[in-house]
Amino acid sequence: MARQAQAPGGGRARLAAALVATLAATLAVWARRDLVESHAMAQACLAGQGGAVCGARAALVQAFNSGLLGALVLAAALLALLCRRAWTAALCLTLGATGLVLYSFQAGALALLIGALLLLPAARQG
Repeated sequence: MARQAQAPGGGRARLAAALVATLAATLAVWARRDLVESHAMAQACLAGQGGAVCGARAALVQAFNSGLLGALVLAAALLALLCRRAWTAALCLTLGATGLVLYSFQAGALALLIGALLLLPAARQG
């Protein structure tokens, strides 16, 4: 009897990966809405009244303006494809979801797709 290919991780690993990716995407939506796109936050940072939050905002904006976020997302996708472990697929899924929200659309979509496909159970062989 031929041995069937298995997806990395079991059902619990897939569920945990989906929950972590959902949490990361939710935090990314918050960061995008309340830190990056907020007019009030931009004004506070320009006036020097934002404190440490303005530093985080500047680092986030620099990460996607420089392409660093997209490169990180693509590196996670490559790692997931090479290692084929549940944790690398989960990382790929999580960074892909984050990249989609934080302006790295192409890299985020690719990584999200790769991570999700790697976490799917293997198709049954006839």
